[in-house]
Amino acid sequence: MLPMGTIMTGCMVLGLLFATRLPVLRTVQELPTWFRKTIAFVVFAAGSWNVFWYALRHFSEFWGSAALISGCLMLLTSVYIFNAKCLPRFVQKMRPGVLFLLLCCAFLYGVTIYQL
Repeated sequence: MLPMGTIMTGCMVLGLLFATRLPVLRTVQELPTWFRKTIAFVVFAAGSWNVFWYALRHFSEFWGSAALISGCLMLLTSVYIFNAKCLPRFVQKMRPGVLFLLLCCAFLYGVTIYQL
C-alpha cells in the first residue's frame, strides 16, 4: 500500500501538469474534457483530504501546516483545471504564483519521501 504522502505528491504533480498552460504541455490540454474534469476531481479530493482531515488533526505540527497550505493550493488548482473562467480576474492572474507554490510543496513532499 502506498503512503499517503506519495499519493498527495502524485496528485500535486497531476494538478501541475493539467493546470499549467505551457506550450510544452499543449498535448495535455487537448485531452478529452471528461478526462480533465476527472483529474480536477482527483486533485480536489486530495486537496480536501489534506485540508479537512489531515491539517485539522495535526494543525500544530509542521506537516499539518504543510498539508493546509498544499491542500488549499490543490483546491485552487482543481478549479483552474475545471473552469478557471468562473474565478475572479485577480485569482486568474495569480495562477503562476499558485502553481509555483504548489511545485514547491510537491518538491518538499518528494524530497522528504525520498529521504525516508
